[in-house]
Amino acid sequence: MPLRNLWQTPAKAAQALGRGLMDLAFPPGCLHCGGGVPSASILLCFCCLRNADRADADDVRERIDRLPGMRTAIDGTFALWMFDKGGFLQHIHQALKYGNRPHYGIWLGRILGHAFIQSLVYRPAPDLLVPIPLHRMRLCERGYNQSEYLVRGITHALEKPVTPEVIVRNKATLSQTALSRKERLNNLDGAFTVPVPERIAGLRILLVDDILTTGATLGMAASALLKAGADAVDIATLGVTRM
Repeated sequence: MPLRNLWQTPAKAAQALGRGLMDLAFPPGCLHCGGGVPSASILLCFCCLRNADRADADDVRERIDRLPGMRTAIDGTFALWMFDKGGFLQHIHQALKYGNRPHYGIWLGRILGHAFIQSLVYRPAPDLLVPIPLHRMRLCERGYNQSEYLVRGITHALEKPVTPEVIVRNKATLSQTALSRKERLNNLDGAFTVPVPERIAGLRILLVDDILTTGATLGMAASALLKAGADAVDIATLGVTRM
């Protein structure tokens, strides 16, 4: 056995012991209810996951179809949970997006990926997994793209390549939070470009974002991918807001 491996074995054992002692001193808890979970790497207990309000597929589809011209831009639509103000998903989403907890995205992405696989009954699996990009200024401010971490988790379930650089956000748009559906579309006009169209030509792409509100961001990004030569674009999000 190489000397390096001999050194790594006790080091890993010490790390595992340290984690075990921390769990004894500070027992891990569910981020929503505070109940017990098997380890600190598990964010939600089984009870909270079982009782989570799943998003309705027809409602998600209708949300996209309300946007002018987006009915044909997005082929398949999928969202995992309903996003309610004060609900279990809001707390986790706030930590993922603004609380410097990007690793939450990987765990949540694995759950999203396995749920998405179950929806692939009437359409083929995607060829590429692509997160909604952040503008470079927003990326510098936040330090990471939460949607990219969701995709890192999804790839464990779908076993498809992650390609975050195929589409870029070249326009620093205003915050979408207080904008109407029409204002959001205007705000995003020309925001997305595909630098190397040959990389997506003829491929089915799964476009991933954290929360679906009006669908304007996903719709405009999907349109840019289709114009660049993608064969079809599906979308998957962790949650969809209740309207």
